[in-house]
Amino acid sequence: MNCWHCERPAHGVCQFCGRAICKDHAKSLPYILDIFPGDQGDYRALVVGDALYCGICKPKEDPVDLPQLK
Repeated sequence: MNCWHCERPAHGVCQFCGRAICKDHAKSLPYILDIFPGDQGDYRALVVGDALYCGICKPKEDPVDLPQLK
């Protein structure tokens, strides 16, 4: 698999969109693995702080409604 940016061999894939990326073009973003209720009625998240990111895709900052799954 080749890098989306430069066509050289890729070293990983973007956690958010799946594009292949080489070490020179790899960036990182936090990635939420799971969200669960906390002890005091709040919610907590299990987060990977430096997941691979291609720099092209635009992960949404706010939750997205999925009414078709009701």
